[in-house]
Amino acid sequence: MNPPVHVLVVDDSVLYRRVLTKLVEGLGDTEVVGVAAHGQIALGKLERAEVDLVLLDVMMPVMDGLEALAAIRQRFIGVEVVMLSGDKSKDLARRALRAGALDFLAKPDDGQEASQAALREQLRRLVGVVRTRRHLRGGDPAPMPAPPLRAPSIAPPMLQRIDVVAIAVSTGGPDALLQLVPRLPADVGVPILIVQHMPPVFTQSLAEHLARKTSLAVREAEEGDRVVPGIFLAPGGRHMRVQRLGPLPSGIGVVLDDGPPEQSCRPSANVLFRSVATAYEGRVLAVVMTGMGADGCEGVRVIKQHGGYCLTQSEDTCVVYGMPMAVDEAGLSDERVPLDRLAYRIASLVARGQAQVAKPAWGKT
Repeated sequence: MNPPVHVLVVDDSVLYRRVLTKLVEGLGDTEVVGVAAHGQIALGKLERAEVDLVLLDVMMPVMDGLEALAAIRQRFIGVEVVMLSGDKSKDLARRALRAGALDFLAKPDDGQEASQAALREQLRRLVGVVRTRRHLRGGDPAPMPAPPLRAPSIAPPMLQRIDVVAIAVSTGGPDALLQLVPRLPADVGVPILIVQHMPPVFTQSLAEHLARKTSLAVREAEEGDRVVPGIFLAPGGRHMRVQRLGPLPSGIGVVLDDGPPEQSCRPSANVLFRSVATAYEGRVLAVVMTGMGADGCEGVRVIKQHGGYCLTQSEDTCVVYGMPMAVDEAGLSDERVPLDRLAYRIASLVARGQAQVAKPAWGKT
């Protein structure tokens, strides 16, 4: 049996320390080994306790979260940090991720059970990441061997044309997208729709960060956007679907909704994948990247039934081999591709037989 993940909770609010402690201890195989009211106390406790994960508030007296994060990254190799904040500033998430935070999460609303439940599921995924990284460093016993993959249940299609690329990504996604997107050619020629599991506000910051790394147009999707070549990122907390409005390939519009989460995810890749399979009549390339859980698997099944194609990120390049594994084990992946080759493979598949179509400007339907 693996040892528990040891967690240090750092927040100047007694209430939030209690809320976070309760959430962590409810996950199973986790243990809160200490709490602290600000960064300076946290650093002292890290000297004395074995800690795998720090849940770190941003706004605190004496030493705030960003200062503490910098000190932890310098002095405590192997300790992961997840930042939490009630501040809606888009810049905070970017600064924290650049400084080495594993993720940046919104603090739960006071007394809101739904908000706490959403945070609990986010923490569950991140604890899985921490456990995986600890194992890779040799801190956990070796896991049981994975069962052999089943033979594909759906034969790979004869790929002739792709009109859209749909990407599912979760834990480890921001870093993975920052490696993928800059490598995509500026003339890729098709829309790229991305579901990254993140809370509201932070997807906008991620879109802005990606936009600075590529000549492709990148934006957080809005209701009524016309789906044209470029990159659309599903907004945090909302499902993104597409619907047919006119002739293909450009007669497609974005629809956002607040429907129930699927497999605890909103946005859900399954929701997006089902919609693109129908709207684009199967001329879809699905890409499933690093992440916990199985979101995207059933959506890939629908895409494949309509004649689409699927790439999964290779296990050795995933932070968490969960979402791609679900697709691989279901026999739905046509190719498993390392992260550093994924952009090239996407571009080459799109280029193969791709019809030459005009590139409309960004616009509303």
